[in-house]
Amino acid sequence: MQLNYHAIFLSLFGTTLLTGLPRAFAQNVPSGPTVRAVIADSSSRQVLPYVTIGVVNEHGSPVAAAYSKENGTFSLQLPGSGHFRLVVSSVGHRPLHLPLNAAHGAPALPDTLWLATSSRQLGEVQVVARKQLIEQKPGMLVYNAGNDIGNKGGTAADVLRKAPALNVDPQGNVTMRGSGTLRILVDGKYSGQMARSAADALNMMPADIIQSVEIVTTPSAKYDAEGAAGVINIITIKNGKSFSGALEVTASNWEQAINPRVSLSRDKWNMSFHGHFHRLQDKSAAITERTSLKDGAPTQTLFQEKRQNNVMPHTSGELTVGFTPDSVSELSLNVNAWLGSWPDGSRQTTRIRLPNGTFADAYLQDARKKERFLGADISLGYNRKLKRPGQEFTAMAQVSPTGGNSSYASTQSAEDGKFRSREENFSKTRNTEYTLQADYSHPLSADGAFMLESGIKSIFRDANNNYDVWYADAPPPAALDFLADRSDKFSYSQTVLAGYVLMKMKFKHGWYAEAGARLEHTGMEGKMRGGKDAFSNTLLNFVPTATLSKKLTDEQTLSLSYAKRLTRPYIWDLNPNADASDPSNIVVGNPSLLPEIMHQGELSYGFTPSSGLFLNLAAFYKQTDQSIFDLTTTNDNGVATTQKQNLAGNRRYGMNFSSAFSITPKWNMNGNFNLNRLDYESRALFIVSKGWATDVNVNTMYKLPGNVSLQAFGEYSTRQVTFQGHRTPWFFYSFSAKKELKETKMTVTISAINPFNNTLSQTEVINTAAFRSSVLNRYYDQSLKLTLNWEFGSMFEQKARKKISNDDVREKGGE
Repeated sequence: MQLNYHAIFLSLFGTTLLTGLPRAFAQNVPSGPTVRAVIADSSSRQVLPYVTIGVVNEHGSPVAAAYSKENGTFSLQLPGSGHFRLVVSSVGHRPLHLPLNAAHGAPALPDTLWLATSSRQLGEVQVVARKQLIEQKPGMLVYNAGNDIGNKGGTAADVLRKAPALNVDPQGNVTMRGSGTLRILVDGKYSGQMARSAADALNMMPADIIQSVEIVTTPSAKYDAEGAAGVINIITIKNGKSFSGALEVTASNWEQAINPRVSLSRDKWNMSFHGHFHRLQDKSAAITERTSLKDGAPTQTLFQEKRQNNVMPHTSGELTVGFTPDSVSELSLNVNAWLGSWPDGSRQTTRIRLPNGTFADAYLQDARKKERFLGADISLGYNRKLKRPGQEFTAMAQVSPTGGNSSYASTQSAEDGKFRSREENFSKTRNTEYTLQADYSHPLSADGAFMLESGIKSIFRDANNNYDVWYADAPPPAALDFLADRSDKFSYSQTVLAGYVLMKMKFKHGWYAEAGARLEHTGMEGKMRGGKDAFSNTLLNFVPTATLSKKLTDEQTLSLSYAKRLTRPYIWDLNPNADASDPSNIVVGNPSLLPEIMHQGELSYGFTPSSGLFLNLAAFYKQTDQSIFDLTTTNDNGVATTQKQNLAGNRRYGMNFSSAFSITPKWNMNGNFNLNRLDYESRALFIVSKGWATDVNVNTMYKLPGNVSLQAFGEYSTRQVTFQGHRTPWFFYSFSAKKELKETKMTVTISAINPFNNTLSQTEVINTAAFRSSVLNRYYDQSLKLTLNWEFGSMFEQKARKKISNDDVREKGGE
């Protein structure tokens, strides 16, 4: 990287003024008039904080100094009357010199002082400072994943596992403060890949492209109301280079991946691309024991042992093209596409024992599941910065076509190998989504202290699922019989029309207030083949949000916020196609699901002293009505059926503590502690389930001589309450070492995942009046991973892009 030494000199000059002048002029100095203005960038039209402002007299000696605030304003009192010169300087901009004639009162200054961007090349220097691993910003916590060496060669799931207030279970499902009904965005943009299955999508995104993660616990009215728990925004790396890129190759005993990315810019055009080619092996085992009850006495006990070992090849890529016709306008095209094969084959042994000890049945189940998927998000964006600083208009459009073919072939045989039955289910899903969005921000005051934001948005979804089921109780070559009662076509459409208004206000003495409201109209329609079992529902949701914060000191902030959120069911929750590949455990959708509605309050305290310490403490309370949860029931034969329902509400409250600090200049540490209580109550089902849960993680990094870094990470999650039972504790840990070869711009990272444990285990327990069950899941993830990363290219400044943020689709598998 190169620096402009002239700009550095001016900045140091300004710093000297700021530190030296208060002492030099501490005596009685004649007071003069005050000058005020706003500092802004002439190209981006955005205000510039912390710009150095100095005043020199006719002899060139410094006589006063100040710096601009976060909103770009400054106020500076002159030492007396006379002729002066104002010097405004900021790194990356040309210095501004203005005469000040204070001989007859306050000199006249424009309301806004515009600084032009410097085009001079900067000399090469070594950067010794870096962002904190965790930062606090208004309304969010930010985890700077690019500074964490343990993420090399990993996936987005590995990154989120270390972020504050988040928890990632062994299956890759993400929760925020114990709740999984959240939205995951990529660069502020909705992703159909995330909507299909967040856990799968996170495993398809390489950690190498992630710059930071924004955790928004109480989103404002600007965000879609969808996502009761909150919003996660994954920010990817924007290569600021005229021609640059990176190639990452990783290999372990469970996965192999190649991740290329490239960026180039010329004149008014710029382009970036990143790809992901991933082969992942997924091995697991499960032991199930379920006892059916009648009047409290056991009637039969089901024993199952299941093993899975699947290889899942998949790929994804994203292309962004930007065009800036002038200094205030920008056009962008973004295409994100993905495809892959996600098999889920298994072999399972089942035995059913009666209370007298005899076995009523025993069989082997061989299930071969396949899922092939293909999808894309294609978006166009236009952004224009208007005349006033902070005044901006954005318009965006996106189309997201996705499709997938899933099927299973399940064969059942006796323990002696004699054929019993076979079943095949063929399912084809097609989904198209269109989004139109426009946003406008308008400053209501010259200093930007009062800002009004507004916008409108429309989403149109159309999904179809055709499924056919075939069955035979005779071995091949006997023909399969078509089961018309279990075959159908499910069509579902959803329309969301929304608008919002948000007011942001900065007051004196460190007070900040934000209040907004969003109105969302939702129309849902569904039907089976021939129009049978048709249903429709129309909802109008008023979604208010509010935040009040006080900057107690330069280092301490106290904030109180409220948000109303909702979670809509989607086609995966509604689809009535039953997965009966295991005839003793059936999973089916529920077309009659309604959205859940949540109210949340949060009180947070932030402490960020100049020493580099970061501390955030938050207490929260959530009330959810008609919550969406999994309900498992059994019939007289002991067959279990799992389906999502709205038959309960819940309360969740607790606290979250996050901290990052340096033990020594070479030894850093950060950690998170989450404590929450979940209370489920269903009057319809006469079920009450309550309990506390805790999860804690610790991450530490130490720098050795020779550009070598070491890192260790560990996470422990205690027993967690579910609607019908609980999940047992689990523990995850890893060690990493990184060597940087600066001459070749090569980085070598070696990581050990759970090196002392062959599997990661967790048991799911359900206790009801009709049955009690436990499922012990073991996930094979012990691995040794080697990652090579090579970076190339030269620097240039690339603008960040705004993209569609459809954060209103419930991810598959959220709870």
